[in-house]
Amino acid sequence: MDAIRGLAAMAVMIYHLKPQAFALHGVRVDLFLILSGYLLTSIILKKGDGARFLFTFSVRRWLRLWPTYFIAIMLLVLVNPWLSKPFPMDGLPYYLTFTQNVTRYWSNTIPAFCWYFEHTWSLAIEEQFFLFWPVMVMLLGRRRLVPVALALVVMSVVMRSLGTHWWLLVARCDGFAFGSVLAAIFLEREQVERHRAKIQLGLSLTSLFAVGFVVATTTTTLEMDFSEMSLWPSLMVLSWNLLYFGLIGLVILNTGHPSLRILRDPRLGYLGKVSYGIYLFHSFVFVSLWALGRYLHWGEPVWLDVAKIVLTIVVASISWHWIEQPIANLKDRFRYEPVRTSSLPLNAHRFGGVRA
Repeated sequence: MDAIRGLAAMAVMIYHLKPQAFALHGVRVDLFLILSGYLLTSIILKKGDGARFLFTFSVRRWLRLWPTYFIAIMLLVLVNPWLSKPFPMDGLPYYLTFTQNVTRYWSNTIPAFCWYFEHTWSLAIEEQFFLFWPVMVMLLGRRRLVPVALALVVMSVVMRSLGTHWWLLVARCDGFAFGSVLAAIFLEREQVERHRAKIQLGLSLTSLFAVGFVVATTTTTLEMDFSEMSLWPSLMVLSWNLLYFGLIGLVILNTGHPSLRILRDPRLGYLGKVSYGIYLFHSFVFVSLWALGRYLHWGEPVWLDVAKIVLTIVVASISWHWIEQPIANLKDRFRYEPVRTSSLPLNAHRFGGVRA
């Protein structure tokens, strides 16, 4: 999973580096959303019956995401007055509360803020989704989780088709929902092994169908304006989510297989560890080197693009080793308590039982 997360971070960074050359309208971030849905829903399903679970789950997430995010905002606010053209700070309260773009629910405008921080919309909808999802999963159980998740997929497609901005949770939670379905599928390893052949076939057919779906929707939407969503752009996002769902599912199912050796490469794994810093800081690195190149009349050589990528990874590494990891280590003080042995995990009677 670290390797996939690292590849996703690199894909997003390269897209933002040359969006005109790497189009597809930013669907690479959906890979992050599916991974989040899978990993976090897996935790909820496995640990949700433990005492004080919601408190522990929330604190551990906050320790992982919030400190670096707020440090980035603080640096932006401190530097902003010294810029030749300071950015408006009207939208700061929204970014501080992970509600950026929320005004798009009732208006076509959003409070002005630094546009180099716009890409954090995905962090905002993740925070919003996991504000209510743990409670829903704990109430629903594994069996009811899948139909509800699929209903969220349908809702997202419909809302995008109706023109709802795709940076809003109601129009972009299909990635989280697909990831949650994967978590339900792979919850019990014994059951997965018993039905391995069927799951392999289902995920393979899903992936093959998704490839054709992606080709059809992506070629249809290449010339479309994504500032306003309609049916085909909405289906294009769905097609990529379906492809990511199938491929990630196959990776999970075949973990340890020799054909997946590349995903066990420690260098890719390291990119996964620093992926949050890559995602959070790459825009600032890009604009800083762009401004420097413009001042020194460098133009836009290929080596400068390479330098942007390398420097972003360096900044992300510094963030990981000096900020993220030390703070994340505090999670050890907030361990999940053992699931009660007197009851099956997370209302497991709804899961069909757990074999000894």
